[in-house]
Amino acid sequence: MIDTHMHITMEEFDKDRERIVGEFEEIGMKCAIEVGYDIESSERAAFFAQEHEKVYAAVGIHPHDAEKAKDDWREKISALLHQSKVVALGEVGLDYYRDLSPRSVQKEVFGEQLKLAQSLNIPLIFHVRDAYEDVRKIVKDYNVSGVVHSFNGSEEDAKEFVKMGFYIGVGGIATYKKNTALREIISHLPLERILTETDCPYLSPQPVRGKRNEPKNVRFIIEMLSQLFNKSFAEIESQTEKNAQKLFGICS
Repeated sequence: MIDTHMHITMEEFDKDRERIVGEFEEIGMKCAIEVGYDIESSERAAFFAQEHEKVYAAVGIHPHDAEKAKDDWREKISALLHQSKVVALGEVGLDYYRDLSPRSVQKEVFGEQLKLAQSLNIPLIFHVRDAYEDVRKIVKDYNVSGVVHSFNGSEEDAKEFVKMGFYIGVGGIATYKKNTALREIISHLPLERILTETDCPYLSPQPVRGKRNEPKNVRFIIEMLSQLFNKSFAEIESQTEKNAQKLFGICS
């Protein structure tokens, strides 16, 4: 199993993050990616990855934090991207649902990070909410790869991103009882373009909904995909691991 999107350096895990990561081998977790969303969390992610063999890091400025980013954010993110276990730029993108930063600022910061990813040839982790069309329009101008984290768009959105060469991140929201339409969309995608994630401590899968999410719960995503694609747990696990290894160069 690989969790391609976790936030285990958040305060929700202050009491037990070392135990959780220490149990990765025991529970069959090959590795996981700790994802930043501003300078401070990105620095924590990069440091945590250096300290733990099975953890990698992604660094970037989330659309929520775009307006708060200081003038030197580009230099700081660029420096972090050159660290050995930092494997992606993220999470970055556009969020028109909460609009915590002005859309013009979100687009500006997103564009700057796309330029950076292109120049360094490093994959991106996209955060997209109610902004799939704009993200597609913007990304088409860049030669970049990446994953659409916690996908919750339309079938057209999914197919267009796959056509552009991107991966689709599948997490807890796809397991919720009401999200039959999302599961139907996922079932029509190439398994070779799907990544498993938790987004912990958020978005706990249906079997543990209401509790703090943890990396180990990625198994519930694999179980759901197993049902959708009519394949064994081991087959889904193997393919999604290969997908993550191919995109991020991790767990080799």
